[in-house]
Amino acid sequence: MRSLGAIFCLINLLGATRLVAEDSDRTVTIQSLLGEMTDRDAPARWPAPCYAGKQASSWDRSQTGPDNPATWFNNNDYDQFIRIEETAGRKEYVIMEDPGPGAVIRIWKPLDIGNELPKQTIRFYLDGSSEPAIESDFTKLLSGKSIFEEPFSFIASDEKDAEQQFSLPKDYKQLGGDLYFPIPYGKSCKVTIEAHPKPGDAPHNVFFYIINYRSYQPGTTVKSFTMADYKASAAEVKHAAGTLNQLDHVAEGKEQRKEGTIEPGAELAMDLPAGANAVRTLEVQIDPADAPQVLRSAVLEASFDGEAAIWCPIGEFFGCGARLNPVHDWSRSVEKDGKLTSRWVMPYGKSARVAIKNHGKKSLTVKLVASTSALQWDDHSMHFHANWRSQYPLNTRPMSDWNYIQIQGQGVYVGDTLTVFSHAKVWYGEGDERIYIDGEKFPSHLGTGTEDYYGYAWGMAHHFDSPFISMPLRDGRGKQDWSGYTTTSRLRLLDGISFQSSLKLDMEVWGWENTKLGYAVGTFWYAKPGATSNLGPAVDEASAELPTWPSAAPSAFREAIEFESMKVLAATLALPVETQQLAGLLPGEWSGGAHLFVRATKPGEFVELLVAEGIDGPRRITLHATKSFDYGLLQFSVNGKAVSQPFDGFNGQPQPSGAIDLGVCVPVEGRLVLRVEVAGHNPASKGHLFGLDCAVLSPVTGQ
Repeated sequence: MRSLGAIFCLINLLGATRLVAEDSDRTVTIQSLLGEMTDRDAPARWPAPCYAGKQASSWDRSQTGPDNPATWFNNNDYDQFIRIEETAGRKEYVIMEDPGPGAVIRIWKPLDIGNELPKQTIRFYLDGSSEPAIESDFTKLLSGKSIFEEPFSFIASDEKDAEQQFSLPKDYKQLGGDLYFPIPYGKSCKVTIEAHPKPGDAPHNVFFYIINYRSYQPGTTVKSFTMADYKASAAEVKHAAGTLNQLDHVAEGKEQRKEGTIEPGAELAMDLPAGANAVRTLEVQIDPADAPQVLRSAVLEASFDGEAAIWCPIGEFFGCGARLNPVHDWSRSVEKDGKLTSRWVMPYGKSARVAIKNHGKKSLTVKLVASTSALQWDDHSMHFHANWRSQYPLNTRPMSDWNYIQIQGQGVYVGDTLTVFSHAKVWYGEGDERIYIDGEKFPSHLGTGTEDYYGYAWGMAHHFDSPFISMPLRDGRGKQDWSGYTTTSRLRLLDGISFQSSLKLDMEVWGWENTKLGYAVGTFWYAKPGATSNLGPAVDEASAELPTWPSAAPSAFREAIEFESMKVLAATLALPVETQQLAGLLPGEWSGGAHLFVRATKPGEFVELLVAEGIDGPRRITLHATKSFDYGLLQFSVNGKAVSQPFDGFNGQPQPSGAIDLGVCVPVEGRLVLRVEVAGHNPASKGHLFGLDCAVLSPVTGQ
């Protein structure tokens, strides 16, 4: 049954007849969707042609509704499908189906690289055809290795080099794969998965998925995706990719600046040019020495045409949360020097005011820069909104739904930034999103996990950037450590959710341990004038001191470079090199909970690793390794020069080595290459094995 949002697009609008006629003249194509994706003005206008945002996923079908707690928090969100079909002698699981017209605009799945789960083939059958318009290995399709390349298809991972990830088949690196290339269809769409199990595999196929799609109102003309059209659109695809990667691609505007010291309780404010205009960019410069508290206590406020529209701490508004770590997505950028940039388009018809208010206990030095330009205001125009909510402590037991926001009015939900604080290392993000549109009793968007909603998977990522999703460097390191602060963002370039009368978004709080968390979320949406939400200024929460993080990881591991993620440049022929998980198995702390394990058998065997490149000056290198009863003596060299006495890796029981100082090393052509060679072994040792945990590079002052 079509949502009320799709039906009500035909009514309830000022000048409805004219607008529907305007919509009917527009044909949805690959090119038009790519154009909409890269048009910064598009989200600020009520969509034409109108659509309802929908979602298909492998959510646990035993969840019967929020009024039944006995099932509502069940978590078997895999191997769920609509039906099984036999096609050409193969078994295909139907996972999404829509009568059309519509467009698939986002797909997520965990890639299971190295986990040796069954390979899967995904097929898209459009307009009732018995032949798939798209057929691909599912993992390759969502990792930039098949039809669609980055940034439309990518891995949410620290390592941008997907080939390096694939080169570690024994490593348990579970990654999130994301596809954002639009796949339009005129009459219908059916998506299926075929699994290819190996002999002896478990009977289930272990597939997880989320598919977001648009369902257009009846009568909308949509040109269905074909591979021929896709290839013919190569120039438009390349242009869109280049635009998405060019974050400063914004319309020029007239700048207005204001800077000064803001005392506690005071604000730095400016009125923007009168008349129909739009904010094109908004920049805030803070003193990095004021971080991290300034990211929570300095609040961005704005009103458009006399309506309060923005009340959000700058940390969540700009996407870095409670840490001044760099992050870049389509609409925001954060730099370590304290420069925060927003590229959200914020239209207004008559007037606008923006301000930074200091809710902290110390004075702040702030610069505020707004760029505006003329923009036509009409019946399709919408105001931009950003709201914020925070709670600490938040209990993980009993499980609960934590409300992001509830909106009344007509608009489009376009994204959010979630910051989670945890004292515990255990994974907190099993919770699913539940999104209710226009008064739904059961959510039409029900997902498979918090990390899945934000596009990564099974808690492996430390940081990643893309136009669509982002995570600045988090505090905890490794899949087994999620303590401290973690911030993730999702921007909905094409998968915005339109609503005619209301939208409610809850995130299930479902962690693996009975503990206390802190949640803070910034929500972003556009709406016609008069829209409201259930969130007002949360002054007490913004002014509170940020919770501290006492013991998430040793400080020695700060800014560490994991040996597991380094590129192997050379090694003794056939020398086994692999990642070995240690967290929870051995006493002691390893950065990332793992180390690079090398099964050396004799003196002279070696491995060369690219520690870093693009280095602009000398660095002091500190290594962390592992000692054990069968580990050897190691000689370290950097860029061909021995840098220390041999390191004895022997110890009666496995344990971290502690810091190993290699001294100050000078890069060659910007690169630091480490050679680790077996020089022998302690007489008490039973072998020549070795393990490498991480490297820390420290700038050298006075050089």
